[in-house]
Amino acid sequence: MTDLDGSDPPASLPVTPRRREADDWALVLIAEGISAEVIRSNAGFTVGVADGSNEAARRILDAWRRERSERSRRLALPRPTDATPLDAAMAYLLALGMLAFHLGLDASGRWAMLIERGRSQAALVLEGEWWRLLTALTIHTDLSHVLGNTLFGGFFLAMVAGRLGIGIALLCFVTTGALGNLANAIYYGSAHGSVGASTGVFGLVGILAGLAAWRRHQTASPGRGPWVALGAGLALVAMLGGNGPRVDFSAHLFGLAAGSLTGGLLAIPFANRPRPGPIGQAVAGLVAMTLLVGTWLLAKA
Repeated sequence: MTDLDGSDPPASLPVTPRRREADDWALVLIAEGISAEVIRSNAGFTVGVADGSNEAARRILDAWRRERSERSRRLALPRPTDATPLDAAMAYLLALGMLAFHLGLDASGRWAMLIERGRSQAALVLEGEWWRLLTALTIHTDLSHVLGNTLFGGFFLAMVAGRLGIGIALLCFVTTGALGNLANAIYYGSAHGSVGASTGVFGLVGILAGLAAWRRHQTASPGRGPWVALGAGLALVAMLGGNGPRVDFSAHLFGLAAGSLTGGLLAIPFANRPRPGPIGQAVAGLVAMTLLVGTWLLAKA
């Protein structure tokens, strides 16, 4: 270290009261091929470089300090929360409610009638029977169909509940499922019909992918950004929702897309804030249940 004996530091180079920070600057410049040494002055510590290297050294240090500041901001993002036992219990309770609804319809002999009234049939949806977008989420073709959606739906509902709360997770299931069914109806624009909660289940996968994509955009290094999370969501759809002769793969993809967009939007207000409290969760859950019950009332009117 050189002591300037009370003189001023070299022009344009940064000054710090901490010797350790000045040591870091010197190491950065040396790594970039610029000979540097730490200098102590009246104002604090800085670095000295060869004549003619001041401007290059200043640009290098400015870029390095910006990168450090950005990294610190990224690392300050709170870690995503995991589902609590209560989140998981409530999620699977709701999923089991879907199974109970199917078993009740089957036992009552009204299954065929409600399939006809509630399925998401593209032509009827586009003619104005919009409630089919939601009623279709609650009815299934057979027991294996509803068991699969109960198992995976409960799991992904719990995952989203861990990040956003159970009430908002349920509302996300309803809205992304409805949006996915709407996109599917527009895509087919004919008599194509579909039933099942899987559009909403993959909407929840999309929510998780959208939240993760936003976070990766904020924190990941170049080349490992949002596309990694979105690709993982697409892989899940291909693995869990791409097989079988009666699988409506396009509805699954549209559910994923709706969820991914919704998750990215939700990440903006919720990334740096705790998830909404009990009142917010209760309101969101009540809205979701009101939509499901209300659309069935319309379907049977």
